[in-house]
Amino acid sequence: MFWLEVYKFLGILFFELFKFYLLISGKSSEFNSLRLGNFSKFPKSRIWIHSVSVGELKAVEPFIKELKKRKHQIVLSVGTRAGFELAKSIYAKDSSVFVTVIPFDCVKTVKSFLNNLQPMAVFFVETELWPLFVHECKKKSIPLFWLNGRVSDRAFKSTGLYQIALSWMIPQFDLCLMRSLEDLRKASLISSSGNYGNIKGVCLGDIKYDKPFRKSTLKRSNFIKKNEKVIVLGSSHEGEEKIVFSLFDKLIKKFKNLKLIIAPRKIERIENIKKTFSDKKVLNWSDLNKGNKEAFDILMIDEMGILSQVYSIADIALVGGSWVKRGGHNPIEPCFFGIPTVFGPSMENFREVAGDLINSGGAVSASEYELLDIVENLLLDDSKRREVGLFGLEAVNSRKGVSKRMINEIEFLL
Repeated sequence: MFWLEVYKFLGILFFELFKFYLLISGKSSEFNSLRLGNFSKFPKSRIWIHSVSVGELKAVEPFIKELKKRKHQIVLSVGTRAGFELAKSIYAKDSSVFVTVIPFDCVKTVKSFLNNLQPMAVFFVETELWPLFVHECKKKSIPLFWLNGRVSDRAFKSTGLYQIALSWMIPQFDLCLMRSLEDLRKASLISSSGNYGNIKGVCLGDIKYDKPFRKSTLKRSNFIKKNEKVIVLGSSHEGEEKIVFSLFDKLIKKFKNLKLIIAPRKIERIENIKKTFSDKKVLNWSDLNKGNKEAFDILMIDEMGILSQVYSIADIALVGGSWVKRGGHNPIEPCFFGIPTVFGPSMENFREVAGDLINSGGAVSASEYELLDIVENLLLDDSKRREVGLFGLEAVNSRKGVSKRMINEIEFLL
């Protein structure tokens, strides 16, 4: 296949460029070393699961739990630094899960990785599909699964090498466990466009409903007074803080005891974000943890991995990535804690989940211009907030069990 030869060449080129960059920059680290394929020996009798970053990593936890019940040894790889650090912290004391980093998708590292690992089955999570890994797995007759498969609108509309690669990869999977019927439809159309074969796929639901949200350990009373109300903006992207600050600025004139908590998607943006709020008292989460008891108007979450806990203390949750063209983030998190949830129109990455929550009455979709009226009405009506929160919680609980259904579907192939 000509396109695969082109891809192999590009893989080698990027691999060598990355090595050269590390050499001149001196940015050596465990993560970069593993990306280059410098890995240690893997445990035996293992299932390999690749989950790119934080969101996918958390989503796959219940699936890993089900595999562990069946005494499987698991190698879990990630593709980002944040994901690597989180995975190490989650499974630090778990001898049945070995955490590593996926190496570059180029011939040398792929063959070396798979020869060392010798997996009995491979799972790629959501959108994280790599042509050379798929190619080598098929050559070695390793069972290959697409777990919680997701096809973004961008991928569906793509052209060129990426579209050709997708149309070839999808039929190579022994089974595609798609998260929604819409994703199954899009994957089927992509695979049929390449004349490489048809998709072997089923839709059993979104694994994110099974995410094991832990009971919140945050005590709201430690930093929020009894008469204060809290809006939490989670996983915000550039541009959204200004939208929500404008909202907050208008609301605080009517609700004097209102507080705003912001958890940016990228915490390195915090110092720039704070410049937007120059006339408000802004505190970082780390300051509170150090014993700073100052009053604040806005609290910035500068720690990774605690967003679901922060959602648990909200009166209203705003889900970021949805008022800019980012496709939205996981609205299940605040709903799990019975928090009334609001998101914007850009929820393409969670289209079916968002639709389910809206239809159940557990979440509200609002444009930038509708946001003020919707949030103000929720703040004024305590019973309405409780009702929306309860409906959201019921919707989440009624859709659990996806991981177990997936295991039952593929167990005979393991």
